[in-house]
Amino acid sequence: MKRLLLTCSATILLLSAFTTNKKVKIKLPEEFNYIPAGTFIDFEPGENYDEKKSVSMHSFYMSKYEVTNFQYRQFFTEASSAMSEEEKEKIACDSAGWRTTMTYCEPVVEYYYRHPAYNNYPMVNVSYEGATKYCEWLQQKIQKDNPDFSIEVKIPTRQQWIWAAMGGRAQAMFPWGNYYLRNKKGEPMCNFKKVGDGAIYRNRTTGKPEVAEGAIDFSIAASLSDKAFYTANVKSFYPNDYGLYNMCGNAAEMVAEKNICVGGSWNDYGGDIKIRSYMPFETSAPTVGFRPIIIATEKNKQ
Repeated sequence: MKRLLLTCSATILLLSAFTTNKKVKIKLPEEFNYIPAGTFIDFEPGENYDEKKSVSMHSFYMSKYEVTNFQYRQFFTEASSAMSEEEKEKIACDSAGWRTTMTYCEPVVEYYYRHPAYNNYPMVNVSYEGATKYCEWLQQKIQKDNPDFSIEVKIPTRQQWIWAAMGGRAQAMFPWGNYYLRNKKGEPMCNFKKVGDGAIYRNRTTGKPEVAEGAIDFSIAASLSDKAFYTANVKSFYPNDYGLYNMCGNAAEMVAEKNICVGGSWNDYGGDIKIRSYMPFETSAPTVGFRPIIIATEKNKQ
């Protein structure tokens, strides 16, 4: 009997040990994918490749898609109720921004942000403050579902964004892993401003080739399954090896460094939609959106 009691006690202690060390599973929205830790070679915008340096990245989670109109409307409806009019104005969608890039755009101005048909299109014409507030709002929601973790939701740094966009391919030029803008069928690999040969001419004063302003290659654009003449649905085209869609093209994306956005947009030509492409970003624009990342740390491991 004594031996039986000792055996039972040992079994209980063993089971307790397994129970105590059970891994806590994080609960995140379905659209977030895991981005593993690793190292890559980086160089800052404007620097020569000779000034490259090795950068080590911690793991994080990134949204598979650009934040959509539907998601941002949900955030604005919930969060703005506790804000002053001045605060609301800073994070509100500036739909008039479409007028800066398109000749006739009143239907887009009126419907793009609000109409259900555009629910799954990227949120654009949003300020850096708006994107930051969205991340804070989402962080509060995710933290409630994960009491065992410390949750941080934010706009990625430029280096985090590049690391995720490369999809594990060292020094990739494009998220899809090769050096071409179209696949073997001639279909574009992302949403960018396509022009035909007839739109390219030589400036007789400078002797340099230029593209006619507003020129579009309609033969290519018409072949797109999404018929994208500006932004496309956030699930368009193909994801990279980390399952991330539209890391280049569609909407250029904000990064934590306030003065730039990266990846190029629907209004950029092929040479400006590489992973390392960047452009100035000072105010909301119809070409710029964002996608958040999540950094989660298990509390008992801090």
